[in-house]
Amino acid sequence: MPSRSSTTGRLLLGLAAGVILVGAAAPALAAETANSEFVIIRPDDLLEGDLYAGAIKVSIEGKIDGDLIAVAADEVVIDGTVTGSVTAVAPTVTINGSVGGALRVIARSLVVNGTVGRDVVVTAVDVRLAAGSSVDGDVLAWVLNMEALGHIGRDLEGSQRTLAIAGSVESDVDVSVGQLTVVDELTVSGDLGYRSDSAAEGLEMASVGGIVVHKTPLPPNIRVRALALFGRFLVVLLLTIAALGTAWGWPSRTGAAIEKVKVSPLRAWFFGAVVMASPLFLVAIGALLFTLAPPSASFPLLIILGPLVLAAFGLVLATSLVAGIPTVGRVGGVLFRKLEIYGAILVGSAVVGILWMLPVVGWLIPLIVLPLGLGGWYLSRQAEPEMPDQA
Repeated sequence: MPSRSSTTGRLLLGLAAGVILVGAAAPALAAETANSEFVIIRPDDLLEGDLYAGAIKVSIEGKIDGDLIAVAADEVVIDGTVTGSVTAVAPTVTINGSVGGALRVIARSLVVNGTVGRDVVVTAVDVRLAAGSSVDGDVLAWVLNMEALGHIGRDLEGSQRTLAIAGSVESDVDVSVGQLTVVDELTVSGDLGYRSDSAAEGLEMASVGGIVVHKTPLPPNIRVRALALFGRFLVVLLLTIAALGTAWGWPSRTGAAIEKVKVSPLRAWFFGAVVMASPLFLVAIGALLFTLAPPSASFPLLIILGPLVLAAFGLVLATSLVAGIPTVGRVGGVLFRKLEIYGAILVGSAVVGILWMLPVVGWLIPLIVLPLGLGGWYLSRQAEPEMPDQA
């Protein structure tokens, strides 16, 4: 069973990270928690159930019949057997024995000399899958330097600055890499694809069942722009659905807000801008109070003002989901005068969404649409709600 000793300050830090890791994991019916400077499963020990370990060093020399979740300040070493999956966070992780399930690692260095029954997912600086190692599933690696010299049962994927490869891959290789080098005999049953500025070295030692594909890396700005545009499209879609749902639930109030945007756009924008800037006003007031107040009052002020500021930011964020409805409704009504409220909102959302995606003027759209619409909502409460004439 795990040996236990007195805890230290470094252990508390490891345990804090361990709590986060354990909280993300599915609860087990039978589990043991070990927290000491050194957690050791000795060669003759058998632990039935999962082990959650936080320590300076975690060493598994015996057998765990379950999962291992380990956070270590120094290293995690598995010389024995873990029948389930292993999740490890440590500067160094070494697998000399066997892992029956998946291996998930965040580390500076990962070395696998043994076997892994399922996938390997790793983020690290250096990774070495030794010549005698075997991974039955996929290997997904986001690392700086990697050596994949053993057996991989499925795909090898990820991104590496340097990748030295040999041994066998039973499916495809698909990596983004600075330099790919085949350092010994290599068998790839599927395709060998790599995205790199440089041609691979040592391909004459590779036997590839499919094709070898050398792709040119995408410029980073293209990838970022594509993700940003896709994200904005999803936001526009979500807000359009919310707008139509709001108009269906409260047609009279929505119509009145659109009418206020039409009649008093400057006044509506001013009121909306004041409401949306209110969290910043609270932050400024809090900073002023912290400056003027004596040190003994700083903590009570934080207790009082902190929740207020968070609540204000949360309220503004929540209202942003529906704040722009009067504005987009007005835009749609201007472009197509015969549209009813739902059609005007749909058309206005599409037009505003397209303008938001434009590189130069896109950043201005939220500054106009959200305060203007929020002010329309505010002013509409001063009058009896009624359905406006969209013409």
